[in-house]
Amino acid sequence: MGLFTFIEGRKMEVKFERFGFYKIDKEYMKFLNSRDEQVFYRDVKGYEKKPHLGIIAKIGDVKYCIPLTSAKIKQLHWASISKHNLVIYEIMEESEISKGDIYKKNDTSGKYKKLLGVLEIRKMIPVKDGVYDYINFEKIKDSSYKNLLKKEYLFLQPHKQTILDKTIKLYNKQKRTGIIEPCYCNFEILEKACNEYDSRK
Repeated sequence: MGLFTFIEGRKMEVKFERFGFYKIDKEYMKFLNSRDEQVFYRDVKGYEKKPHLGIIAKIGDVKYCIPLTSAKIKQLHWASISKHNLVIYEIMEESEISKGDIYKKNDTSGKYKKLLGVLEIRKMIPVKDGVYDYINFEKIKDSSYKNLLKKEYLFLQPHKQTILDKTIKLYNKQKRTGIIEPCYCNFEILEKACNEYDSRK
């Protein structure tokens, strides 16, 4: 699956490297955050244990990781699909809701929409070999975490083309106009930082 686009007069293919989830090196995330504070990383105690996950798409010769974020209450009011993200959720019966779940009632069906996470296209970051690893679900020992990732993966599967379409549209617009919208990563700055980063350190 892929598509073609023109950036600065050059024809580029946009496609997934291998559709799935990837874990990004924490030191690399910290380095990019030092160049652009919109990159997901917080320099607080315990944050180094947080896994940085996402899916990887290639835009021409550059690989980008589109990050997954955990569910938050404010996201209940977000559109399921917008120009810059996809909200990942499942529909449940009231009896299936557990303590700590983030959810709201669907007024038409009477069922509940439980948030699982968000794919944040506007927060995507360039990556290169050595700073990411493919995640094999079957090697994850924590069954609850494994089930969550599987649910997120299955939710995103039918949206693959939509993700690519939105990724290149968002990327193209920023590259063409030079305008960095609020809460968006600066792709120009981050691509330079990616090229500077020595993943062997």
